[in-house]
Amino acid sequence: MHKFVIALMSAVLALLSVAPAALASDSTAGALPLSEQQTGPMITLLQDRLGWLGYHIDDSELGSSLFGQSTANNVKSFQAKFFISPTGIVDQRTWVELRKISEPRGELPPTCTEFTTICISLEQKLVRYVVDGQVRMSADARFGVSGQRTSPGSYQVYWKSRDHVSSRYQTPMPFSLFYDGDQAVHYSP
Repeated sequence: MHKFVIALMSAVLALLSVAPAALASDSTAGALPLSEQQTGPMITLLQDRLGWLGYHIDDSELGSSLFGQSTANNVKSFQAKFFISPTGIVDQRTWVELRKISEPRGELPPTCTEFTTICISLEQKLVRYVVDGQVRMSADARFGVSGQRTSPGSYQVYWKSRDHVSSRYQTPMPFSLFYDGDQAVHYSP
């Protein structure tokens, strides 16, 4: 049986994050805004960053580096998730946030690649299922409720519950994986 490890990357990402001014000063500033029907290397970079964060871009847009409907919808989802007005247009604010959240792109901490793991990023608000160092699935995530901070660190799952109901909140917590006392990762429709 595979060992499951929960690895929270928030501390690593916080240490590696770059100040917004530095992020905005790169060569992309002149290429903004990015919007539907544009093509080119900036669109490829945009789609790559969105993909790393778990957003699915249609293959037809990826193959042609086209900022199409799929890319626009994913930009809107990203904007809404990070409290930016969901216009679907990549302006300076959106680009700075996307760069900050998607760095370091393509890198997982060693604790996320040693076993079959659920690798969680508090900074990116993302859960990744990793097998043999390869991300097999990504999903948006929320962490804790006000006053109930999610503990960073590496943990082993000690209990699984398919149809769990929270004893504290009396709400369904389907497919719960418990670690660190009463903390759990679970699916929420």
